[in-house]
Amino acid sequence: MTTLHSFALTDGALPDASVIVGTNRNLYGTTAGGGAKNEGTVFEITLAGQLTTLHSFVFSDGNNPGGLLQATNGYIYGTTSNGGTRYDGTIFSLSTATN
Repeated sequence: MTTLHSFALTDGALPDASVIVGTNRNLYGTTAGGGAKNEGTVFEITLAGQLTTLHSFVFSDGNNPGGLLQATNGYIYGTTSNGGTRYDGTIFSLSTATN
C-alpha cells in the first residue's frame, strides 16, 4: 500500500466517499470535515500525491458532501447532506479547469 496524502484539517478531514477518476486521470473526492470552515471539501489529487482543494464548503453552500460524478461537460457534480439556504442540503457543480 502507498499513502498518497494525509489530511491535515485545513485541506480536509474525514474522507468517507469513494474517489472518482476524472477525464484528466486525476482522482476527485470529498471530505466530510475540514477545510476553511470545517464544513468539508472537494479535492483533486494526482497519482503522484499532489492534492489541490477545489472547494472548501461554508454552511451557506452546503456541508458534509458525499460522492461525486463527472459529466461529459467536464464538470464535477455532487450533493451535500445539509447546509444551504434551507439547511437541508445542496446539489452543486464544480469546474475542474485550472485557473
